[in-house]
Amino acid sequence: MITLHFYYNMEKPICEKFQLIPVKFRKNLCQRVRDLKARQQRKKKKKERGKYRSYSLNLKICALKWIEEGRDERTIAEELDIPLKNIRRWKKQGPFRKKGCGRKSIDLEMEQKLAAWCHETIRNTNKRVSRAMIQTQALKMIKQGVDFKASKGWTDKFVRKYKLIRNKRISK
Repeated sequence: MITLHFYYNMEKPICEKFQLIPVKFRKNLCQRVRDLKARQQRKKKKKERGKYRSYSLNLKICALKWIEEGRDERTIAEELDIPLKNIRRWKKQGPFRKKGCGRKSIDLEMEQKLAAWCHETIRNTNKRVSRAMIQTQALKMIKQGVDFKASKGWTDKFVRKYKLIRNKRISK
């Protein structure tokens, strides 16, 4: 396959054979090459992804209020420097937006009572509460008929959530 390399202004052809091609065809050929280059540049732009950015809840609510007031989505996107796709997604999700993520606790009331028990035990005895103690107390406090296992993973998350055990190294 032979490819022709030429200037876009069509006045300075690189090879002599190119001058023999009719002017009308040369213009079409130039336009095709420009279109091809433009398409290739668009593909390159599509492949380059920007950095993932998370937006605060206040910003999302602000954008949705502006939409309710009747402002254009494109202008909001430009003003807040947010992709238009994100604003449209937030608008579509609307009231069904998730308030929190992750698995919800089985019995929140029991967890709060257990955390209070841990704090009281620490305060009264001036000793740490072990993870085994937390597990046994959780099994005592859980309601009858609830399928609950105080596993190591649950205990780790509980300790992290209520900031019960802090491992601090003491330097010598």
